[in-house]
Amino acid sequence: MFETSCFGPLLKLRKIKLASQLVHQLLMRSMKTKKEEAWFKIGNKRARFGLQEFVLVTGLNATSSENVEMSGGADCRIVKDHFKKSGGKIMKGDVYEAFKRCKRNQTDKYKLGLIIILAYVLLATEENTLIELWWFELVDDLDLFDKFPWGQMSYDYTIRIVKRDMGDKLRNSLKEGESRCRYSLHGFPLAIMIWAFEAIPNLGKKFAKKYCDGIPRMLGWEQPKRLTSSDVVTVLESKELEVMSTLIPTEVELQEVYWKELTPCVQEEDTDSEDSKGDDTEHGGEPSHSFYQHSPRVSEPPPVRHDHNIADVVRMEMEKLEERLLGVISKRLDRMEYKIDSLVEMAAVGRFHSTTSAYDSPIHNTTNVPVSPPEVKIKEKAGDGEELAGGEKSAEDENVGNETEFVEKGMSGDFCTSEKLEEDENKSTKGDIVQIESTGCDIPKGRGRRTKRKARPLCSPFTDPTKRRKLSDLDVYDPYREVDPSKVDDLNKWMEAASTSDLVPLHHCDVEAKTLLDLLNKDGWLTGEIVNEALYHIRDRALKFPNLFQQDCCILDCYFCQFVQSAHGEWQIHAQSPMKEEFKFSKSLLKYVDGSIPELGKCWKDCRYLYAPCCAIGSHWFAVKIDLEDRTIFIFDSLKSHVRKAELEAFMKPLQVVIPMLMKLHVKCDDSYSTEKFKFVKMKEVPQQHNGSDCGIFTIKYIEFLQANMDVCAIQPEYIPMWRKKLATELLAWHFEP
Repeated sequence: MFETSCFGPLLKLRKIKLASQLVHQLLMRSMKTKKEEAWFKIGNKRARFGLQEFVLVTGLNATSSENVEMSGGADCRIVKDHFKKSGGKIMKGDVYEAFKRCKRNQTDKYKLGLIIILAYVLLATEENTLIELWWFELVDDLDLFDKFPWGQMSYDYTIRIVKRDMGDKLRNSLKEGESRCRYSLHGFPLAIMIWAFEAIPNLGKKFAKKYCDGIPRMLGWEQPKRLTSSDVVTVLESKELEVMSTLIPTEVELQEVYWKELTPCVQEEDTDSEDSKGDDTEHGGEPSHSFYQHSPRVSEPPPVRHDHNIADVVRMEMEKLEERLLGVISKRLDRMEYKIDSLVEMAAVGRFHSTTSAYDSPIHNTTNVPVSPPEVKIKEKAGDGEELAGGEKSAEDENVGNETEFVEKGMSGDFCTSEKLEEDENKSTKGDIVQIESTGCDIPKGRGRRTKRKARPLCSPFTDPTKRRKLSDLDVYDPYREVDPSKVDDLNKWMEAASTSDLVPLHHCDVEAKTLLDLLNKDGWLTGEIVNEALYHIRDRALKFPNLFQQDCCILDCYFCQFVQSAHGEWQIHAQSPMKEEFKFSKSLLKYVDGSIPELGKCWKDCRYLYAPCCAIGSHWFAVKIDLEDRTIFIFDSLKSHVRKAELEAFMKPLQVVIPMLMKLHVKCDDSYSTEKFKFVKMKEVPQQHNGSDCGIFTIKYIEFLQANMDVCAIQPEYIPMWRKKLATELLAWHFEP
């Protein structure tokens, strides 16, 4: 019952401890503001913890509570039955004792448990604080209790300590570097800690572990250790600290009920603080989104309230855009400077090569600077008697590549001057045609005489496509083929120079180097970005080798299940509505059906099977095969004991319900098509992982083998280390071999 209550997400929290020292250090940096929100000054940057951030972290209902009666309760049934001698004064400990005594009436025990969650977790106060009696009256009606905006009340409790100007009190009580001021944290301080991990990414990387994107965000973090104050201070006072001024909902979060019920507003970032007087430059402290910029999700900012001054809003957005652009430009200039230095060194020793530089990236030209021939025009073989006039050499290029000359001495009788070309314009050339000695550079040829840019899939900044192994005449997919040695060399070179904080450009997005290094680690957990990248290349490979892979299937991405779960929640609300209008699915979900997303997707009308990765309870990957004709969902799980039966049934229900509805309305378009739930079958005879972190690579391999019509039982754990390395090399090369 608790899973379906308004506090259900709390049951899915990972192993996480409240780091009171982290919250304390944030309070030391709090700023004065008249608004019902908290602002923190971290270095020269500012970050907001407001209702919007609280809801994104917790997923609690934070609508208005104006129409709810918050009084009475002394005469309610629960108080009379379980607290007869209380005299109307009930403390937290009394509720806990009543909970332990209540054994016969399981419904009352459940209701008392909800009160305990309120008193000890969401609205935490001192032990001797009295419980509001109207809570008992409200919990006796579970529907009203679940609809009550406990998120708003929990936020109010949590923000009180910041509104008491704790920052000044703590700073003034410092002795020998430590604060001697005593205080209690009320409300839900765990939300502040998780917000800090999101808004200050360095904190999250240093002290916690983030799994795939949890909805709400508190489900995606694990932090089992205790933190020391000195460790936190070291991170918060680092010079190049990234701070997100506000949290912005992702596209998936925008569809969540808790966000739709909230009226989001964009708060101005100028808060009144004694620390910020006369320091206008602090205001531009690199405000940004709460998720990393390499995330493939497309998010939109919340709508702006009309009572704001439009000019102020535009100014704020322009400042944010300017900061982001400056960061991008600075990064690209650094990369360009590094490349130019490399070219200068190569020119000094005469080592220009015609192949693509290992340091090229998609934003740069992937060929070396071409050296044009001398001013005199020459003829070059073009094939089939076609002659092309040589270009003119510029003065800047005369000193590039000293070892090479275009025309050797003694060849003056074999080339044509410009005057000769004019005289023989309509005549065929007689005699030998001059062969131009290789200059070590690519010279534009052909009718348009322009240098062709390489397609994006060929522009990996770490690999040279010309050195790839060429495979032809393939009639079967070989998952055990050894990794291309040239790709392995490129991976090794990258690892020698890689730093965990570097950004690695992949096809869809940029990921941190640590993400790719975790893939190479036998105990590393695969993120959603890695899984999505792998599935994209699997789709791309199937198009290039249609004889090796199924063509009547569609491989979906990690976000499909989240969209389905969101649609299922909306459908349940719609079903209870007295308005019997036709339910409409979100445009994003319908794009999956017509094949618009993911990239290289397929229209469901042309498919029998759907393959999708699923992340259950925020920490475990498994694959599903959806047979649209047999109306069955097959589950391929490499760690079957990890997800409990009840959790699996709750996770699969949205897929069982939503997919037949999509099929009827947008695929079959037939009123006779049944919307009865699809059944799901958990496959028993599937290979199992030997550790707690290989579920991601197993999920990718399940889908890969199924698409190739191969037996998944051939996926053996002893091959996993090799497949991890192969996946990393091919992701870095932006190219999957069949």
